[in-house]
Amino acid sequence: MSGEAKDTSIVAHISAESGAATQKTLKTAIKCTGVGLHGGQDVTMVLRPGEINTGIVFVRTDVPQGRRSISARWDKVSDTRLCTVISNAQGVTVGTIEHLMAALRGCGVDNAVVELNGAEVPIMDGSAAPFVFLIECAGLVSQPALRRSIRVLRPVEVTAEDRWARLTPSASTTFSFEIEFQSRAIAHQEGLIRLANGNFKTEIARARTGRWRTRSWSAATG
Repeated sequence: MSGEAKDTSIVAHISAESGAATQKTLKTAIKCTGVGLHGGQDVTMVLRPGEINTGIVFVRTDVPQGRRSISARWDKVSDTRLCTVISNAQGVTVGTIEHLMAALRGCGVDNAVVELNGAEVPIMDGSAAPFVFLIECAGLVSQPALRRSIRVLRPVEVTAEDRWARLTPSASTTFSFEIEFQSRAIAHQEGLIRLANGNFKTEIARARTGRWRTRSWSAATG
């Protein structure tokens, strides 16, 4: 991943305190079928409940046992050109995970298993909304463990040419975003949103991936 990070010692894991939210997973498994955006292949995806403290784990069912699991962690990201790709030590990859990951985060899912019979999460309608629908159909259940969180202690910024992203300390999860394209159809747009009270579904989930005739770009914040 290109770019320069400034002051990387800015986050600290903190223990959950008394009264903090408990971890959540899916109540039941749910399946969908779609097409991979970049590969154009049909793919079936099954979302399953996950065990406590396992996070989101992708499983490639078309790959032999022992090579098929990839944890959705920052240190597993292997490519971010046009989509987010994660990989494991055996070189097995899963791509276009960003809309599903946004939906899981936005719906408050801490632990889940994502089974795929291909190398991409299905694109669906190009937004996170279909995944929110699947999660709501499956339902959520609390687990007997406190949710673990990370606190940003001081600002950190990553830059790449004329683009940048910055984390700053805050008492809430708030996103400020800005895009600018030469096309008048998009031009300059900006927004600010605080994740609270289920507003991911109503205010963010429908943001879709757009497509030029030559390539794709993502308008989703996930």
